[in-house]
Amino acid sequence: MGHRPRILVCEHDDVLAEYLTQSLEGAGFWVDTAGSSRDALNKLESREYRAMTLNLLLADQDALSLTRELRVLGLHIPILVISVRPDTADAPGPLNSAAMDRLDIDPDHPEPDWVRKAADQARAIFAVKSACQRLRGFRPRILHVESDRFSAGLVKAALRSSVDLVQASHASELENALDEPRFDLALLNPALEGIDGESALHKIAAQCPETPVVMQTQYSRRDGQIDLYPNDNQFGPSLVTALRTLMLHAMQVPMRAQA
Repeated sequence: MGHRPRILVCEHDDVLAEYLTQSLEGAGFWVDTAGSSRDALNKLESREYRAMTLNLLLADQDALSLTRELRVLGLHIPILVISVRPDTADAPGPLNSAAMDRLDIDPDHPEPDWVRKAADQARAIFAVKSACQRLRGFRPRILHVESDRFSAGLVKAALRSSVDLVQASHASELENALDEPRFDLALLNPALEGIDGESALHKIAAQCPETPVVMQTQYSRRDGQIDLYPNDNQFGPSLVTALRTLMLHAMQVPMRAQA
């Protein structure tokens, strides 16, 4: 029984917390839950956890400022940040140049594809900006891995005055970005050119084992049910695969010498 990794789920939405607990316990993890950042800090100080899931926007704090606080306290743990879209729309695919010129309207989803994509990106942008306002004087260094020009441009335009932003649109740019792996947060869209989502996550986790990762594969919440796995036509690791990847690379990092 002792070999089962213990995971802390920090989530203020009771429905999502229950779903995450059931999913992770079914995958062989022990799971504790925290409904707020204060509750999470108390649990992290009293028990050892192998990894943590964290809502992008908590009721009492945002994900980036909480992870910054954990570092200040010396609590280093792999973190997977989860953002769930509270709507019924199918997740959009990458938006190419032709699609931008021809904004077809689906009668079932009257808003064009770029509107939905912008809304998805806005959650991450809002969380980072919120953290910057809370932590005045702290300028986060963000890695944004995104091959879609529209999404990359949206994030750059919104965040460039608040963060030090490093963007990678394909495998070689990701390799170059990881030459200096000191990041406070990684935003990852796994649908990259020349590299699959799981490989990209492995590279980030290997070089940045203490950096929280926001997986931008479009998980959705539909009719009271939550689907935290990508659709068949999407790329990227599942929730469990992502957690195991982060824990694997965290185990391979040598402990720092303590004074």
